[in-house]
Amino acid sequence: MQLSGLKYAHTGLAAYVIASLLLLVVTVLIAPFRAFIDLSNVALLYVLAVVLAGTRYGRSGAIFAAVLGSLLFAYVFVPPHFSLAITDLQYLLSALIMLGVALLVGHLTANLRAHAEAVEAQAAQTKSLYEFAKQLSATRSSEAVIDAGLRFLAQTVDAQQARFIAPTDAHATLEEPVDAALVASALDCQQLVTRPLGTSDSATAVVPLCTLGERQGVIRFVAPTEQIASTSKRGFIETIGSLMAVALERTHYLEMARDIEVRHAAESLRNTILSSLSHDIRTPLTALVGTADTLMLTHNLPPERQQSLLRGLREQAQSIHQFVNNLLDMARLQSGKVEPNLAWQPIEEVVGAALQQIRNVAEDRAVDVRIAPDLPPLRIDATLMERALWNLLENAVKYSPPGTPIELNICQKGELLEIIVCDRGQGLPENGAEALFGLFQRGRPESNVPGAGIGLAIVKSIADLHHG
Repeated sequence: MQLSGLKYAHTGLAAYVIASLLLLVVTVLIAPFRAFIDLSNVALLYVLAVVLAGTRYGRSGAIFAAVLGSLLFAYVFVPPHFSLAITDLQYLLSALIMLGVALLVGHLTANLRAHAEAVEAQAAQTKSLYEFAKQLSATRSSEAVIDAGLRFLAQTVDAQQARFIAPTDAHATLEEPVDAALVASALDCQQLVTRPLGTSDSATAVVPLCTLGERQGVIRFVAPTEQIASTSKRGFIETIGSLMAVALERTHYLEMARDIEVRHAAESLRNTILSSLSHDIRTPLTALVGTADTLMLTHNLPPERQQSLLRGLREQAQSIHQFVNNLLDMARLQSGKVEPNLAWQPIEEVVGAALQQIRNVAEDRAVDVRIAPDLPPLRIDATLMERALWNLLENAVKYSPPGTPIELNICQKGELLEIIVCDRGQGLPENGAEALFGLFQRGRPESNVPGAGIGLAIVKSIADLHHG
């Protein structure tokens, strides 16, 4: 503040010096021709100099130029020359009229300059508020709104020690009763409330954040008195509070909508899991129980029949085991806590392990494997990649006609490895193929093909972990 005052003092001194030089230049240029120029025209030239001084330096510069110009006019141009002892009443009236006109014009010019400065300041405030409103419109949380508001107050009104106080926390977070009273007063009257800080040139200010719906809280800060004293500044600060209140209300409802959406998604997921469990576990369990009862109650079964029933038991148990494994894998992958165990592996080993496991499902189904020669080792999690291949092959077996072959093609595309699984099934739908890689998504919700829509979601998650 002391530096600002020194700057203003130097500016005022410069105004007087420059105004004096301007009037002296006008006097020196016109003095040789005073015998040929009428006094009224000379007076107009001095008035013009006063207008220039008032436009540039305001009211004080205009008054100084008017007085000095009148003295120079009377001393140099009004007879007797180079004397202020004016004997002719007409000349005296001319000097006085020139002084009055100069003072009036200087006053009007200074007012016009002050009005122009006020308009410019108002335009700057409006522009800054517009930019602030744009910034708030991009926020998605209450914390972001509060942080943006506190920074904006610090930049525009030199706010210090600024903090947000919720209406319910006013008495709990404020130790001084005076501050608590200021907060209560600001919330009650819904306008900016200030209190001077003793002998300091600063003041404590509390701006309420209120909308038509409810009170969002207050912002308490300390700022220089000159920044919050004028009506325009107070209105500016209250507008900031209104913008923050609207943004806080918007983010509050946005957070409520997100919570509702999350609860709805969780409820939908729960219902889907229950439906899937009731179908994909109850069906093989029923078959298991029926087969076990047959083995227990039927005596002297032929060996071939016993082998068939035991094989059915094993297949149903494997189906349940695979379904539970998929659920567990999906839960681990969606938790975001899976760290792939990356190591350099030849793709042939991963493909061999996946084919060995798929034999239990594919039985006599032919799998035509084509691996491009001289493929470099890959930095992958072999276990996860094997799991992804198994799900793709198992999906191809389930959705293609019996006896038709399945193709597995692996080749290099630039710096990437492309793995393609082809079958002779009906193919993916024209629209919404990407949706099939979502959790619990199937091409046909009601289908006689067993499955819960988990396999392709696991494949996509494993591919994402490998940046595929």
